[in-house]
Amino acid sequence: MGTRFTGDSKDPAVNVTTWFLLVVVILGVAARLGTKFRIFRKLTVDDYLIIASLVALCVTQSIVVSLAVGSGYGKHHTKVSNADFDQVMKDLYAASLLYISSLCLSKLSFVVFIRGLSIAKKDHFRSTVVVTAIGSWTVVSLIGNAFQCGLPSTWDFWGGKCINLTAWRYFVCSGNMVTEAMMLAQALLLIYRVQASLKKRLVFAGIFLPRVLVIGAIIGQLSFIHTTADSNDPTYDMCDMTITEEMVQCLSIVTACWGQLKPFLTWLKSNGGLQVPSTEATTSYKLHDRTSRLQSLSRSRSKQRRDVGILTRNDSLVVSVMQDWEVDSQSSQTQIIRENQHGWMGERSEVIIHATNKP
Repeated sequence: MGTRFTGDSKDPAVNVTTWFLLVVVILGVAARLGTKFRIFRKLTVDDYLIIASLVALCVTQSIVVSLAVGSGYGKHHTKVSNADFDQVMKDLYAASLLYISSLCLSKLSFVVFIRGLSIAKKDHFRSTVVVTAIGSWTVVSLIGNAFQCGLPSTWDFWGGKCINLTAWRYFVCSGNMVTEAMMLAQALLLIYRVQASLKKRLVFAGIFLPRVLVIGAIIGQLSFIHTTADSNDPTYDMCDMTITEEMVQCLSIVTACWGQLKPFLTWLKSNGGLQVPSTEATTSYKLHDRTSRLQSLSRSRSKQRRDVGILTRNDSLVVSVMQDWEVDSQSSQTQIIRENQHGWMGERSEVIIHATNKP
């Protein structure tokens, strides 16, 4: 214990950082899931992805890093036995695979959430491109890390025949940063097309801009890769890079949860952020608020009814069709009402065709 805080060992820094950031991640995911369940009474695909990222991978990765510390990771190489050093390399090898997998699922959760904010085909296509990029980066990174050194000791980066690990780590981090930039661009392009005031767009952007912190952590990780190149003290010199990896993992998961906390979900719903109009599509579907009104009207009547909502958008034109009938109807009456409305999306004309069959 006498050398733990004298600068001769980094194992306290690695351990404390790892477990502190894990607690932050757990709290962030718990807040997100609690919010989603209270509001919607169910979880969606992006929620299950973030759960898997946390429970199956992030927690396990943190435990593996802690085991590496227990075997001597953080101490100077000369103070670690050969057996313990082998165990450290195995633990770091497993942690690297878990780390990449955890990032992949947190990224996918973020992309799926962004995709759900728009019904436009163009936005869905962008989501597909980003998902493809994330999947490609993940597969290549996992294969490269899994076979970074020759068989059978693929984990032995010290005594085995390995690829250029410094160049490989630069590649993995750079790919991680590129996919993060693509995800952020996807969100900002979506917000740019929202028909709202500049102030509201900036508020929407503020929900997703914390993702920039992930890119900042990756840049920090890149700066430490150079210091580990050709190091003669790997158990000590690699600790800074491990700490930044834990930060990247934490920020990736927490920022994927940030936009789904209650204040932001309420803001998105109340200000129209969940209905981003398509500038190309001429037809879209009825959205939540109008459907709720029709269902409420249906329950107030004592007859069988079918409400059909069709929203046709051509700049500012909206047409809504509602049909009512009874089983034994013999006659019908049609009413056409034209309304001019002003909303957050600007002035629009609305035509409501109310067709009712009467006995």
